[in-house]
Amino acid sequence: MKKIVYLALFMLVSIQGFSQDMASLKANAQKFYDYTVNHQYEQMMDMTYPKLYDIAPKETILESLKKPFEGNEGFKIKMVAASPNFIFGNIKKIGDQTFSVITHDNTMQIIWDEAIPNLEIQDYIDMFKSAMKTENVSYDAANKTMNIKAGAKMIAISDNLTKKQWKYLTYNEQVFSKIFDEKIKAELGL
Repeated sequence: MKKIVYLALFMLVSIQGFSQDMASLKANAQKFYDYTVNHQYEQMMDMTYPKLYDIAPKETILESLKKPFEGNEGFKIKMVAASPNFIFGNIKKIGDQTFSVITHDNTMQIIWDEAIPNLEIQDYIDMFKSAMKTENVSYDAANKTMNIKAGAKMIAISDNLTKKQWKYLTYNEQVFSKIFDEKIKAELGL
């Protein structure tokens, strides 16, 4: 009888631990996404997996985040607050690290200073479809705005470096490969 009670307690604690872990994963993923949409770069950096800063200094990464939204001639890029439609992958323990692959939607606008000439609109649409790997691209001539909705991926990581807190990394194959080995990439199905 004691074995059954201990087993039941173990199962209850395990399930609660997993539920809390998934709950914090979801809440923090939403927070990270909101910071991205609202261009709250410092807060994003605080939630970013710290090994990224081994590749480039924090200040350099901060500037590379700001540049597409602030440093363009002839247009500006705006992230649109829209439902990210998160799909959370399983929480997977690999060695001493815990991961989850999260897919979601990114919605953005490119607001041009001048209207795109009618004869070039389709070329621009096709270019963005190809570059962003999406079919969801349209041009609003009245507002001189290219509207784009594309799939994106982020990786949640929890380990000793993060003090077992979830930190996030927007998925980029080259960057991911510099931080993690091929075994982890394969186990995560990336």
